Amino acid sequence: MHDETLPLISVVIPTHNRPELLLLRSLKSALEQRYPNLEILVVLDGPDPLTAAALATVDDPRLRVLTLPHNQGPSAARNYGVQHARGEWIAFLDDDDVWRPDKLFRQMKLAQRSAHAIPVILSGYITRTPHGDRLSPPRAKKAHERLGDYMFDRRQSGGAVFGILVLAPRQLALDIPWPEHLRNNEDWDWLLRVEETPGVGFEQLSPEDASTLAIYYLGEDRTSGSGVSTWRPMLEWAQGHRRAGRLSERAFAGFLLAQVVPRAVRANDSTGLPVLGKALMSTRPTPSELASFTKHWAVPAPLRRGLRQWLNTRRTPVRLGDVDEDGVLD
Repeated sequence: MHDETLPLISVVIPTHNRPELLLLRSLKSALEQRYPNLEILVVLDGPDPLTAAALATVDDPRLRVLTLPHNQGPSAARNYGVQHARGEWIAFLDDDDVWRPDKLFRQMKLAQRSAHAIPVILSGYITRTPHGDRLSPPRAKKAHERLGDYMFDRRQSGGAVFGILVLAPRQLALDIPWPEHLRNNEDWDWLLRVEETPGVGFEQLSPEDASTLAIYYLGEDRTSGSGVSTWRPMLEWAQGHRRAGRLSERAFAGFLLAQVVPRAVRANDSTGLPVLGKALMSTRPTPSELASFTKHWAVPAPLRRGLRQWLNTRRTPVRLGDVDEDGVLD
């Protein structure tokens, strides 16, 4: 029985041709949420008969299934879900990730006591890799800390933020749509633009209180809803946000070293050395940043993989700056 006196939350889950993953992970965890006034919008990113048939077996009035006319990418599916949502609040969930049952309940309690005009509520999470779990983030975001610095500045020991951690007012998600032209970095692009919206303030459940409220899967061997990530578009993306003032020099440098340089090295693209070296030098890099850049180009990948495996056996705490979004050791 839903408590209609509570704000309605609309959960938006984009998916495409992954019915088993959807039903076993995200949809199951959304249906198990203890927050009582909920609707769940699964957005099929284009005609998807197998997923539609699987969803037809789910007997729950909270579930609504929407279908885009053709495949447009996860950002377009999220925007479509937001446009059709009935809730005052939106929570995003990817089809391969999981929430714990108390996530939305705890986030809504924090939202209702927030002093911000437009509160955006973040959760902690578990990063789950083939090598084991780790609690994320290592610390909460400081009140006046810029989001780019929190996520990417290697000196700050902050943590990544993803769409699956967010509870936000629906009107904000309508005003700031997800970037449909991107196939990588969509979460970070959206969050950086949300941050500069007047009235927005981030609230974050403390890591010790909420570090297990979501499970973010990293490094699994399967196709992603985003496209194959290559280094040149990612460099251009980061340069654009730097020019717009959304990424500081240190955040830009950290993003280069964690996300862009490893991809150029894995592609064996020698043109990346001068291009990325020039980009890094424009930030007046620290000695440790220069050392990291040199290591990528000078240390053979098999040796780095061996070091990564050794570190995993030692269960050394890992920061975003140590592992890129594909689970590769920096």
